Parts: sequence; C-alpha cells; structure tokens
Amino acid sequence: MIDEVDEWGRRLIHRRTVQCQGFLRADGLWDIEGRLSDSKTHPVTLAEGRTVAAGQIYHGMLIRLTLDDDFFVREVQVGMPDVPTSECRGAAAAYQQLLGEQIGPGFSRRIKTLFGGIGGCVHLTELLLPIATTAFQTIPMARAMVAPRTAQDTEAYRNATGKLINTCHALREDSPVAIFLKK
Repeated sequence: MIDEVDEWGRRLIHRRTVQCQGFLRADGLWDIEGRLSDSKTHPVTLAEGRTVAAGQIYHGMLIRLTLDDDFFVREVQVGMPDVPTSECRGAAAAYQQLLGEQIGPGFSRRIKTLFGGIGGCVHLTELLLPIATTAFQTIPMARAMVAPRTAQDTEAYRNATGKLINTCHALREDSPVAIFLKK
C-alpha cells in the first residue's frame, strides 16, 4: 500500500486524473484530446482475477475528436490501453456515432442518449464533457487571439462565444460578460 498522508492527516485512496488538450492541425482542423486515468493506493483484484498493484493505472483511456471550425466532429479516435476487464474495449466502437455531430447546445443530452447505460463506457462518456469545453476554449480563442486575426476569425469568435450565453451564472444574459460578448 502507498501511504500518502496529506497535511490534514488524510490518506489518499483513489486518484483520477483528467487531462484535455486542444491542438491546431496542419490541415486547419482541430484535435481535441481527453485522457482519463484511475489508480488506487492499494492493490486491487479485478473481475477477471487480475491484480493491479498500488499506483498502477487500471483505467487508462483516450478520446480524440477532430473538429472543424464549426465544431462538427470529422474524426473520432478512442484508445483504451488500460481497462479493468477486456469487455470494456467493446464499447470503443460506439463512439464513432459522434461523426457528424456538432458540439454546442444539446451536446450533453445527445451524448447521454447515444452512450448512456450499455450504449457506451461511462468513463469515456464522462470524458466527452471536458473535451467539449476544451474545444470552446481552443477553437474560438485560437482564431481570435493566436492566429492572424481576420474579420472571419472575429466573427467565428463572436459566434462561438455567443452560444455560451445563459450556460452559467457568469454568462447569464444580463451579466457584464454577456453584454460584452454580444457587442
């Protein structure tokens, strides 16, 4: 057992790490990639009888969505190198249903419909939400601030950020932030 005790005297039992990144590809498309890993501080015996050592990843998963400027999914790649049971990998192909879908209003409901229950892997499905927010942090911001700025880039930024109105408290329609974004 790994005995990590923090400054408050708590002993760590489980660690989940989620990392998302957004990349501009040479062909002008965007790769939005999410990775999830789970490990325990103690050995775990899994359903198929295999024992995972303390600190060893037993959920190691990746989803990469290739998007266009309008947030339509053009390619889907799923990797599941570390899974608790070989049955888990059977869910990977389901995520090809994302081809042609658009990340935007209603995306959360859509992925729950497509991949809820036995339609997918709960871990991969959960990973799609931070991937979606990473797309909104990547594409419009890069077009507006990093890439050479054109009228088309400015319009794309406004369209993307305008879709965020009323998605949280800070972006409620009458907030200073929303009013600024509507200009």
